Amino acid sequence: MERTAINRTTGDSPDSASVNLGEGNTPLIRARRIGPGSLELFLKLESVNPTGSYKDRFAAAAVSELLRSGSKICLGTSSGNTGAALAAYAAAAGLPCVLAIVDEAPEAKLRQMAAYGATLVRISGFGTDANVTERVLGALPQLASEFHTNIQVSAYKYAPIGMRGVEGIGMEIAETLLRTLQSDSSRPTHVFVPAGGGGLALAVARGFRRAHDGGLAPPEGVSVHVVQPEGNDTIASRLRGGHATARPCVCTTRISGLQVASVIDGDETIAACRASGGTGIVVTDEAIISAQGRLAREEGVFAEPAGATALAGALRALERGDIPDDARVVCLVTGSGFKDGSLGRESARAAQRVDGFEEFRDVVDGVAASHP
Repeated sequence: MERTAINRTTGDSPDSASVNLGEGNTPLIRARRIGPGSLELFLKLESVNPTGSYKDRFAAAAVSELLRSGSKICLGTSSGNTGAALAAYAAAAGLPCVLAIVDEAPEAKLRQMAAYGATLVRISGFGTDANVTERVLGALPQLASEFHTNIQVSAYKYAPIGMRGVEGIGMEIAETLLRTLQSDSSRPTHVFVPAGGGGLALAVARGFRRAHDGGLAPPEGVSVHVVQPEGNDTIASRLRGGHATARPCVCTTRISGLQVASVIDGDETIAACRASGGTGIVVTDEAIISAQGRLAREEGVFAEPAGATALAGALRALERGDIPDDARVVCLVTGSGFKDGSLGRESARAAQRVDGFEEFRDVVDGVAASHP
């Protein structure tokens, strides 16, 4: 059965055929414990989208366009989240889905893609080696044209229609902040966004512009900052250093989803973020894992490592003095921790075993005593 619905984030008209699974309109919540007391920190929970990441916005727009154009197959690439989203929305649309998978994609994400019925093909070096990545991405559009479809890569360079759906993040942040802040809307806002190829940060910046052009002006002085792991620093240092172009790298980061060794949308991202007053932040993998743990234990938000990268960047920016201690900050939580269960597995292995209820009570007494 064909599904039709209005996707608020893509701007589809009421009579346009589209696939919708309830993506978008995600919560923007106030953090309660992380950061200095004067910090006004918000978390944009993209992790609550139907397949667990912001990529559902991309897939909704992209697959809807495939339906409208009469395509009979969905072809895409992924390190995990894009593939899961495309597989789900293709299943809802009744389209077969074939995905070229980044070499080091997590097994949990592969299982999710397979559950939706997608065909998965892992390509050696894809996503971690810039030369291999460029060759694959260069060949895929021709393959797609042979099958009368479009290649689905979550980047403006390859799939601008899908990426337009992602712009809804910036629009929603603008609307929510204005509604929440009311009389204090002139205070500068700093939005921290993780980056692999840069498309997400570019989409957020463009979403703010769309909000402004549509009469829903975001708070004055919204700066979009790019955060990257130091093992995939294609954009962040270049933005901070005043350069106009991104640079390819040999990817060494362990952070799934941010393993994009080639430039892709990097140049446009640098321009858009610099125009907003934003800069680039480079963080270690260890800092990202630490931020992931803090989100879970201090805010009750279970994010995958890539989903905690924006917070790691914001904390680093505070350390460097890039933003003041009383700044208003929005961090994107881009994906659910269930996408990459390493943190959960470690916690499960740490579970204590006792012989009976009395020993359990002793544990409770000890925990209570340590948290007066």
